Amino acid sequence: MHIKKLLVTIAAGVITASALGVPGTAAPAAAVVADQGRAGPAPDAHDHSSADLDRCRRGAEFTPDRRLGDRVCAMGDGQFKLRTPYGDRIAHLDAPTAADRGTRDSLTVAAKEPAALAARAHHCATDSYRIQLVYMIPAGGRDASATMVPLMRQHFLESNAMVSNRAAEYGGDLSLRVVCDNTGQPAVRVVRSSTNDGNIGAIDQEIARQGLRATGQDNVVYWGDGGCGGGVAFGSGDARPGVENSVNNAPGVAVVTGRCPFTYMLHEQGHSMGAVLPGTPNGSGAGHCNDDADVMCYKDGGPRSDGYRSNVCPSPNGNLDYYWDCNVNDYFHPNPPAGSYLATNWNLASCSNRMIYRPACGTASLPRNAGR
Repeated sequence: MHIKKLLVTIAAGVITASALGVPGTAAPAAAVVADQGRAGPAPDAHDHSSADLDRCRRGAEFTPDRRLGDRVCAMGDGQFKLRTPYGDRIAHLDAPTAADRGTRDSLTVAAKEPAALAARAHHCATDSYRIQLVYMIPAGGRDASATMVPLMRQHFLESNAMVSNRAAEYGGDLSLRVVCDNTGQPAVRVVRSSTNDGNIGAIDQEIARQGLRATGQDNVVYWGDGGCGGGVAFGSGDARPGVENSVNNAPGVAVVTGRCPFTYMLHEQGHSMGAVLPGTPNGSGAGHCNDDADVMCYKDGGPRSDGYRSNVCPSPNGNLDYYWDCNVNDYFHPNPPAGSYLATNWNLASCSNRMIYRPACGTASLPRNAGR
């Protein structure tokens, strides 16, 4: 069986606690580590004993983990809590697939079914509610920006095309909001890290040091230029359907290590925008969905992942990253049926998502004190 990728952490009981934040700061999102796939759950997965639930409440339980950060506590159920200067983040770690480990170029997805509307190009956003592409060079690494910058731009254009095409199939006119350069192309900030630490905790702090931590801005970081090492992102378990949803306000961070297929970028950005919620019709309960072929679906060992099937939306070319929300019922639908899950819960294609541009929606206003 082909096991895919990218794990997150969205366990409802944990996310409620993690969203409390710390005094004087915006309440942080839960963290989602989405490194590409593995063959099964961690040995301690889904042990919901009282001992597991009581973990990670004392400082002595936090130790360094080179994959995640300086202060990490194993919570059980394959999850980790990261203690950062900006609040606690929840993470779930996994290794990249053998198939993608050496990937050093893009993966092109074939065209989908005929669309009801024309796909829309990316939207150049001038406020802070936008995606910022960042190529981060390790302190001791070589500067490969001559190849990485065009690759990141290409990956974003492919990601936007997949999202916009999917919306157009269902009568939606939308695109992703991004920082652009003076030619109207997605801008890539090139920065050199002050360390060689590529874990998300260190990168999150480096983003702040470089002045890129802005309210509402989702930073998508490519770390280094080697073979594919997987991805990780901070995410949210907030199911509120309105603009007050927590994904809209706090700075997001998504990291792809090395040169992976473009769908790693899109998968991580999907987590930053709030996919996949635990209560979705086909959710794994651990941040992914069970309906493949889908960018956000994967047999991740979550409490509902026994329902995973790889042929719910058959892929014409065998690529399990073929669809963006396979049956448009778990995380993305521009016009969801009345009373459906996506009509009453957080929906990445809704006008409330400030990372997308929908000209028919107008401008949604955040309520005072809304935050993550």
